[in-house]
Amino acid sequence: MRARNTVVVANTSVFAALALILTFINTEVPFPLLPYLKFDLTEVPIMILFFLMGPAPSLVAEVIGWIALSIARGWVLGPTMKLLAVVPMILGYWVGIRVFERFFRGHRVGFAFFFGTIVGTISRILATSVMNVIVLLLIAPDFLKLAGSMLRFVGLAVSSTSEILVWTILFTAVFNALHVLISAVPALAVIRGAAFKIPWVAQNAWILEHSR
Repeated sequence: MRARNTVVVANTSVFAALALILTFINTEVPFPLLPYLKFDLTEVPIMILFFLMGPAPSLVAEVIGWIALSIARGWVLGPTMKLLAVVPMILGYWVGIRVFERFFRGHRVGFAFFFGTIVGTISRILATSVMNVIVLLLIAPDFLKLAGSMLRFVGLAVSSTSEILVWTILFTAVFNALHVLISAVPALAVIRGAAFKIPWVAQNAWILEHSR
């Protein structure tokens, strides 16, 4: 048990540090429809850790990243919005994979990943939609004005606050759905590759154990 706990702590620390490194070397690519939303690679190590060791270590790593990023940038809102996107995604993957395990155990890992992706995407979109409504209307309404300017720049004739809000939530949902795939697909590829090439590292990965 002690050896297992040591491995969990070590992996959590390593992948949290890797996520932070990717943050600070600026791996971001703006989402064309709302450029203040940015795709990045920082979630890939978190998802690798999730597929390798399950939800608890990956959630701890994400919280560590949130604390470090908030302190380093002196700004809580951005890191918190990121946290409130990633945590529901992880929990959604956990629920989806456990449902798969309950009813379809014995199929290939790709099916477990599919179930997790569906639930993880829905969870992330719902959580970020609620938070965006709160932030855009109550906490930082200037961002809604910025979003309106960006929407008009890409050709949408929006004028009222409700129109801007609806389109912003819609495009943010598209962004988050794409980000789930950008984060999870490479992570699963790493785990499956490691399971074949260095089986002593990944042959007992959490997602593999829950899809056999």
